[in-house]
Formats: sequence, C-alpha cells, structure tokens
Amino acid sequence: MKQHFHLGKKIATSYSMKVVLIATLIIAVWKKEWIWAIGCIVGIVIGFIPTLLKHDIKITLPWSIELLIAAVAALNMGGILLDAYYAIPGYSHLTDFFTSILVAFLTFAVIYILDEYWDGLKMDKYAMAFVVIVTTMASCVLLEFVKWFNIIFGAKQSTVEGVLLSLLTGTIGSIVMATIGVNLIKKGRFDNMTKDLGEQVDSYIIHRKK
Repeated sequence: MKQHFHLGKKIATSYSMKVVLIATLIIAVWKKEWIWAIGCIVGIVIGFIPTLLKHDIKITLPWSIELLIAAVAALNMGGILLDAYYAIPGYSHLTDFFTSILVAFLTFAVIYILDEYWDGLKMDKYAMAFVVIVTTMASCVLLEFVKWFNIIFGAKQSTVEGVLLSLLTGTIGSIVMATIGVNLIKKGRFDNMTKDLGEQVDSYIIHRKK
C-alpha cells in the first residue's frame, strides 16, 4: 500500500512540470508572449516524448526536484506573464529564494551521487554542504547578469541594494538547503531520494566508461 502511494506521488509530481508548462502556454498566448509560447511548446513535446515512445512514465529525477522545478517555473511565469514582480512586493526575492533552493538541491544531488557511485570523488557531507553553498552563490551572481540581458528569467534589479538583497536571499536559500541536505544524509533519507537517479547515472555514464 505504501509503495503504491509513493509511486502515485512520483507520477503526480512528474506531471506537475507539464501542467505548469501547459498553463504557461495558455497565458503566454493570451498575453501574446510568443517567445514563452514557443518555449513551452518545445518543453511540452520533450516532456511527453518518453510517454509517447514507451507508453509509460519513467521517473528520471527525484520527485522532490521535479516539484521544485515546477514551483520555480510557476513563480517565474507568474512574475513575468502576470506582472507579479511589479505588483507584489517581495515577489522577486521569493522567486530568488526558491531558485537558490532548487540550484542547491541539484548541486547537492550531483555531488552526493558522484560521491556514492564514482571512485574519483570521496567527500565528507559537510564539505558537500560548503561546495553547495559556494556553487549556489556563484549561480546567483550569474543569474543577476542574465536578468540584465533577458527578461525571460526574472525581473532585473534597478538598484545596487536590490542586487545585494537578491544575492543575500540566494545565499540564505543555499544555506537552508545545505543544512537540510546534511540532515537528510545523517538520517539516510537522501540516499532514498536520489537512488533511482544515481543508479541511472552509474549505469549510463559512470559504469559505461569503465
């Protein structure tokens, strides 16, 4: 019963990104944001290719990561297409926070999987946390540069104080995720969350190269 519930949760989460993309496509067409519309169509097609070819749902990412991706995409969609970045105070920083959580989670998952399945990397969990924080901070800086040249990835800050606050928000998010990641490793839950993805990486990338 528990396995069926867990599988159902994975399946529901795997469709969350597709639901966000479809909703974004509808709003993009309504707002005549054709770049967003084209991007959503491409994303929807790519997302449904495994289902169309294999007639089943193959989970390639932990459900928690897929849920975070869907949440960040939905927040960014609301900010750009529904003008929430300008209508709701602090909305951009909320998006920055969840984006940093997502980047930190992905970074932690990659490092942990390499540590578990690749002989070339052996790292203490606290060292992992440090690398996650530094990597996420660097990603936040890069994202601020991207915002200046592309309106698709969030609202750019108009003041130095705004940029610094965005970077601080991203740093806080990375620290929060690093702390959660360390606790999950201690409890053995991070291994369960990344097991499927880790086995895929080991099978198709690491083991194949040996």
